[in-house]
Amino acid sequence: MKKTFTLLFGFIFLNLSFAQNAEELNNQSKELLSKRDYEKALPLLRKAAELGNAEAQYNLGYFLQNGVGIDKNEIEAFQWYKKSSENGFNDGHYAMMMAYGNGIGTEINNEKAFEYALKCAENNDATCMWNIVNCYKQGLGVTKNSSKMLEWATKLALLENPENLNLSGNITSMRLSLAQMYRDGDSIEKDNYKSYLWYLIFNEFKKDFSISQQQQIIEEIKLAETKLSENQLKSSKQDAEKIFKRKLNNFENLYKADF
Repeated sequence: MKKTFTLLFGFIFLNLSFAQNAEELNNQSKELLSKRDYEKALPLLRKAAELGNAEAQYNLGYFLQNGVGIDKNEIEAFQWYKKSSENGFNDGHYAMMMAYGNGIGTEINNEKAFEYALKCAENNDATCMWNIVNCYKQGLGVTKNSSKMLEWATKLALLENPENLNLSGNITSMRLSLAQMYRDGDSIEKDNYKSYLWYLIFNEFKKDFSISQQQQIIEEIKLAETKLSENQLKSSKQDAEKIFKRKLNNFENLYKADF
């Protein structure tokens, strides 16, 4: 029994050592890559990937896909993306979604693309969540499902806006999309009041949009108000905050463009 325990402990220690070495190699490769020293970086990156580091596996796939510092090889890139995804790395999920969606190193397969998009979306990745909404709305890789579409659209729209403009833009765009879908009865039941509440939520980060776009949407908001009762207008801010689960800090600038 003691011998078995010793062997088991040794196996665990060996795995931890490999993991530590893989992480160290990955960090060294990233430092060299930041200096564009591909000749030194890529052998370290490959070794870290071979030892099972998920980030290194994704990064190696990226360089292989794009032929940066190494011969382009989309088929091998796909294999490394797959390993990264299997190790739970979210960028690996994203890369697999794009690979199956666009035929990068594999055949186009919308069902597989959706499968990986869902894994990525479940980690609150705004881009993947946006794709999931469109998949459910249009029936891409999955059966059309308005309820699921609305569920994921709402999840995305309620995320906090990050500093990254592209990701923040996806979130703000989904808030506007919900306002317009409720306004038009697009894939969901028409509801002028819910539409207006989402316009108010959109207003919080409308700066993600250009000035001209903001001005156009302000006119949409003014038109939406003509379809509401006096009581709805009075309670709208409070009701929007209930949906948003936080205070509306930009309500006073509803009719002004943000810079």
